[in-house]
Amino acid sequence: MSELKVRDIKDLITKDAAVVDENASLLEVVDSLLEDPKTQAVYVVDSDRKLVGIIPIEIITQYAYYEHIPPEYLMFHTDILEGEKATAREIMLPPVYVREDDDIGDAFVKLFENKLLEIPVVDENMRIIGDLHQLELIKAWREKN
Repeated sequence: MSELKVRDIKDLITKDAAVVDENASLLEVVDSLLEDPKTQAVYVVDSDRKLVGIIPIEIITQYAYYEHIPPEYLMFHTDILEGEKATAREIMLPPVYVREDDDIGDAFVKLFENKLLEIPVVDENMRIIGDLHQLELIKAWREKN
């Protein structure tokens, strides 16, 4: 039995992923996130449009409300940045991604290990071609069953 690959479910990949430049302000990151209500992460790219990081919604929420969240629950140090002055580069996590030739099982491992609800799909040049969202995967399973 062959493994299911990301390319085999290409119709589930969201083509218009939330993407910002690494120098984008926190407000620009939030604006990108809010363009689609199901978006759970914003992907950060460099000047060549290559993926350099990921900002999950939890980090954005923590920066927006850092004054109200007990320090032990924060994923960053408040003494480094003030929330509204942060840039994408300063708050992003290292990039987590899949390629079209990756097994779906590997995509799930990356999603679960990194506590993500969606993951970018990149080409051979690390440019984002879309993202794979757990909600879309569940919808596909439901339609099949």
